[in-house]
Amino acid sequence: MPEIASRIGGTERGRVMSAVADIADDGLVERMRFDAAVRVLVTAKRLLAVAPREAASGAAAVAVLRVVRGWDAAAITAAEHVETLAPAELDAFLAAAPRWAGSVRDAAGVEARRAA
Repeated sequence: MPEIASRIGGTERGRVMSAVADIADDGLVERMRFDAAVRVLVTAKRLLAVAPREAASGAAAVAVLRVVRGWDAAAITAAEHVETLAPAELDAFLAAAPRWAGSVRDAAGVEARRAA
């Protein structure tokens, strides 16, 4: 029985140490960037389907929607699409995302006031 506990503990220790190494080597930062890009991609794709005018609001929409329109959701997942982006394209996409979201929020507020 101690052998099994030792193997389980060693396996767990190895996983934990691998995670620690990943964090220390900026793997966490890259993983967070990747996750953020996937979230923006999915959100923008959904918004484009339900509110295309708002989705295209602002100058930052160009960079965001270029990536969104390049994604065939029926063929590959959002994560797979993000993985295909060139580093410069991913950087531009993530840099534009907050400005794009702010423009969308502002455009939605204008639409809501018009409807009231």
